[in-house]
Amino acid sequence: MNVNRFFIFMIVASLAVVPALFAAGQPEADDAAPDEITIVVGFGAGGSNDLSARFLAEALGQHGITANVVNMPGGMGTEAAYYVSTQRPDSNIFMWAHPLIMLFEPAAGDRGFTIHDFTPIGTLASPTFAVGSKAGAPWDTLDELIQYIEDNPGEVVLGGQGEGNMMHFIAELILDPEELDYTYVGLAGGADVALNLTGGHVDLGHLSLAAARPLHEDGDLTVLVNTQILIERDPLMPEIPNVIEFGIDGQEPHPLALWAPQGTSQATIDHVTAAMAEIAQDPAFVERYQGIGIVAHYLDPDETWEFFMDVEENMVPRYKAWLEDYLAGN
Repeated sequence: MNVNRFFIFMIVASLAVVPALFAAGQPEADDAAPDEITIVVGFGAGGSNDLSARFLAEALGQHGITANVVNMPGGMGTEAAYYVSTQRPDSNIFMWAHPLIMLFEPAAGDRGFTIHDFTPIGTLASPTFAVGSKAGAPWDTLDELIQYIEDNPGEVVLGGQGEGNMMHFIAELILDPEELDYTYVGLAGGADVALNLTGGHVDLGHLSLAAARPLHEDGDLTVLVNTQILIERDPLMPEIPNVIEFGIDGQEPHPLALWAPQGTSQATIDHVTAAMAEIAQDPAFVERYQGIGIVAHYLDPDETWEFFMDVEENMVPRYKAWLEDYLAGN
């Protein structure tokens, strides 16, 4: 374990231990609802995963729950998930995670945990992604783009966020390379996609709607479709159609949910999820999420589990088959 990872683990451990020491000598209250929790984020500070967790933590504070956010980046979020999966049910340490961490990464290889090591608390955030085209492209809609690719095979270049991952898989669900002849280029991330798209180095880009919107408004690119899975039209850009409106099953399963170690008490689950349900109805909170390109959409524990299980049953097998073909060079 390197020094940075050691200090991160020590911070998380201290947040868990202090409440326990405070409660020493007090009567047992295993089923008591907590007034302090820790939310672990599997990515670094400043990104949408981190900011959405911190906004939630601040809102929970207004509902009597002190929430400490700890960043534990590594392994596309899986190191943090593994850590939380090993905690005691009464630790009040929760994981803030989407299907990429909970389902797709474990499907790609042994990560030391599965989603079945967790109990859902609730879903609250869903980032929206989009496909945009460079300024001045000879198409204005997704249908026109597809027609152009068919008429001009091998000409169009799509810049995506990495290769051989879920986002690459989604891009190929939207534009099936078995039917359309174009080139996919894996770039470093959303910022790199935006830079290459506005610079004219790629014709298409797969990036967050929050990043694409100001560039769209300035005429530096054109947003063609969004891929939000919980709603069709994102309030951030309600004029942009969803891929499902074109009959394309390419909606991205990015909703972020709060997860507790398996065996967490029902009192804890009820206490935190009730607060989340109220937070989702707060117009100021909804607007704050919208400002970072996230749809505030609450799903209770049962609905959260149903959503993730639907992804596990219907999308993960397709992803695994796609990944096997990709790694085999097919």
